[in-house]
Amino acid sequence: MFQVSAPQSSEDWQAYYQLRWQVLRAPWDQPRGSEQDDLEQEAEHRYIKNNDGDVLAVARLHFNNQQQAQVRYMAVDEKHRGQHLGSRLLHELEKIAWQQNADELVLFARERALSFYEKHGYTVLEKAHLAYDDIQHWKMVKQKPCEPGWFRHPDWTQVLQNTWRESIPISDAMGIKVESYTDWQFSTKADLKANLNLHNSMFAGSVYSMATLTGWGATYLALKELNLEGNIVLADAEIKYLKPLTTAPSATVTIADCSGKLLDLETEGKAKYYVPVNVYDGDKLVAMFEGCFVVLR
Repeated sequence: MFQVSAPQSSEDWQAYYQLRWQVLRAPWDQPRGSEQDDLEQEAEHRYIKNNDGDVLAVARLHFNNQQQAQVRYMAVDEKHRGQHLGSRLLHELEKIAWQQNADELVLFARERALSFYEKHGYTVLEKAHLAYDDIQHWKMVKQKPCEPGWFRHPDWTQVLQNTWRESIPISDAMGIKVESYTDWQFSTKADLKANLNLHNSMFAGSVYSMATLTGWGATYLALKELNLEGNIVLADAEIKYLKPLTTAPSATVTIADCSGKLLDLETEGKAKYYVPVNVYDGDKLVAMFEGCFVVLR
């Protein structure tokens, strides 16, 4: 998995600005230097490189005032689109903005990118400028979510959190909450103190319940992505306990690892979805769960 980082060396900065110019300015015959502005020195810059050191995606964040931050110069190399690189950069910039107490994020999106930003919780405010007499931009805004990790479709995440609290009482008793939802993963966290056994580690049944709820939540969100609805039940599951969990419980689903034919719900009235869940103690893997969830219409 490619990591998001900040340019450090002069070579890093040269490659960073090269991709920004190449994607955002060169196709409209704009000169080198037009990809920069007066806020470069005070902004937060992030990029993604591959293992060969090639820059694949770039983006920048700056503050307009204490309450409002702005995303600019988001660019992904054409050969590497469709790999969630833009989402990873946007997620990182949002975390920076929320950690520095911004109340909202604003950006000016090209028309072709509107759906991308809408999926990540941004709302169109108004039609903005027309760049180079060719590229229509739209002003979009996102308010700070209840939780910093609620990145993709935070409205769905809120409904999921409420559903757990109101319909699955054990989730509230265990302190299980949605930690993050992005293009590439779904994760939860739990209150260790509410789940301790006599050995001062997390009760094995709590680990299993946390993994089950995390898999259930990933299935719920996968259905939402397909505009489907159904009743989700756990049909079968296996779990391997690797180590005791003693400090910071969390569980993660890598979306690309899930499998199944949820669209069968429309034609058959029933679908299966297989969800692997890794349970962690901080950064340490402590259990591996795989659940088969059945969705009934």
